[in-house]
Amino acid sequence: MNTPDSSKKRPMSQIAGRKEAGCEDTKIDVKRPKLERPDAEPMFLRPPFRQTPGPITASQNYIRNLILERWEAEVKACEQAKKLQLLEVAPGPAISILQASIRRLIVERWDAEVKRCEEAKRAQLLEVLLAAHGISKLT
Repeated sequence: MNTPDSSKKRPMSQIAGRKEAGCEDTKIDVKRPKLERPDAEPMFLRPPFRQTPGPITASQNYIRNLILERWEAEVKACEQAKKLQLLEVAPGPAISILQASIRRLIVERWDAEVKRCEEAKRAQLLEVLLAAHGISKLT
């Protein structure tokens, strides 16, 4: 009983008696949030960590090729979707009036989408061309 650990141990009857009385040896730490003063610095980091990075230099031809590839892929996806929808509606040669009108609606919808993609491609190419000449605003 004279070991260093035995001096810290208490008999069970003493521990049980204190718990029955409602007191415990453990401390309860309550962490309260720090209240900031109105003039205090914020707790999160300020820029430059949240700033937008500067412009990246790239050749005009590279950007033009990226735009062309992106919109050509979009047009190709529209054409593929149009073909698939047309196959779903009327796979056979016999077409009723209702099927013909549905086919016409599908073709019109996807043709309008292709037209929108072509216009967006032209607009982006124009933006690149204007930016190459230092024009950033049209007023």
